Amino acid sequence: MLKEGKRNELQITYGSKRCLFRGVEHNRFRRKKYPNQRSLAIEVAYDLQAGSYIKDFYANVEKRKAYTNEGGDLLQRHISDDSTILNVGAGELWTISLMLDRASIKPKKVFNLEISWSRINVGRKFWSEIHNNSIDMQPFVADMLEIPLPSNSVDLITSSHALEPNGVQLDKIISELFRVSRDKCVLFEPHYENCTTEAQVRMDKLGYIKNVEKIVNKFGGKVEDIIPVLNSQNPMNPTSCFVIKVPIKNTGHKSADFFTIPGTDYHLEHKGGAFYSMDTGLAFPILDDIPILKMQTSILASKY
Repeated sequence: MLKEGKRNELQITYGSKRCLFRGVEHNRFRRKKYPNQRSLAIEVAYDLQAGSYIKDFYANVEKRKAYTNEGGDLLQRHISDDSTILNVGAGELWTISLMLDRASIKPKKVFNLEISWSRINVGRKFWSEIHNNSIDMQPFVADMLEIPLPSNSVDLITSSHALEPNGVQLDKIISELFRVSRDKCVLFEPHYENCTTEAQVRMDKLGYIKNVEKIVNKFGGKVEDIIPVLNSQNPMNPTSCFVIKVPIKNTGHKSADFFTIPGTDYHLEHKGGAFYSMDTGLAFPILDDIPILKMQTSILASKY
């Protein structure tokens, strides 16, 4: 039988739809009650909203395309036809799909990382309608705090308001992005320091990121440019394009042609219906061809 505390936790996480369907309100609630479970709060809120962002896109095509066209023009400056891109917080893939559709240069491969299986599953159809098989694309479920790719293995990391709600964890996220990237991060994120006082109060209340340049410098990177995005979608949450050079590394380039145990370089082998680590005996499930590469979803299967 579940203990009372655990039962209450499950009810709070999955049962109270009045709270959960208001994604922002749910996140605010869980920040106060469970400050160490922010990733779970974001996952639950987003998963229950799966499909709503694509519906919003089709309801506001002209406005949304103005944003992705501008973003695509900025992003393509850092892409070559041999680039491997990691898109973190991929959501329903409409943003990255349209940015790369706009870009005149297409990358070799795109990894799309999303914490919610339902959102990235919905987004696969949108991606296919735009790109079909013209770009090699791999969706997977993971937490950007523990990316299941080798160190120094992708050329470019990008995002669109994915780091946004993670103000208390920005140090850890930047550190992990720098581990995986071997060249640059081009992040389309809120620019706290470029906001009105009213907007800053709102962003503080929601726990949004700030001091990006300071944290980048702390981990040895360099913000090469901060470009305000003219077609930001919300004046109370203005977007800038942060062009970040990651720290120089002496470990050589690694290939991003395999997954790893999240946050490490331990190789995962695709074996049956799972990704499996011979080193540790951990197995990670695959749901409808989408790998679920989060530590909390792994099981010990030493005889697999």
